[in-house]
Amino acid sequence: MVIMDVALNQELIDSAEFEAHVGILPGVLENVTNHSLDLVVMNSVLEHLDNPVATLENIQTILRPGGILFINVPSWLGKRVLEFAAFRLKLSPAEEMEDHRRYYNKRELWLELRRSGFSPSKIKIHRHKLGTNVYAIVRVEN
Repeated sequence: MVIMDVALNQELIDSAEFEAHVGILPGVLENVTNHSLDLVVMNSVLEHLDNPVATLENIQTILRPGGILFINVPSWLGKRVLEFAAFRLKLSPAEEMEDHRRYYNKRELWLELRRSGFSPSKIKIHRHKLGTNVYAIVRVEN
């Protein structure tokens, strides 16, 4: 298992159970061997990136043929909910909302996946959480 984040607990980094990489996407992906992963999960990540297409291109490179990419991102409706919860109700860290670079609908996420080289027939996109999130399951060509 490979774990990547901008900050990781040192105990996790030192764990023999995980290959851990600390850094910024897409650069930190260079530490992963091409075609070595069966699954990549990007939960609430893409909306924070300056260059999501470059990151998705690199992810396609590190996934094995037949590998799966799972992405979950907030939608434009989710923007309202998240910002209300963070800025008005103080229920979540405001700095995380300030760091959002974009929000998505199904079409926008599909376009970024296509721009990064994924095949249309391998992209499945859905809304969930009452429309506040969009997720994609994408398979890499065999």
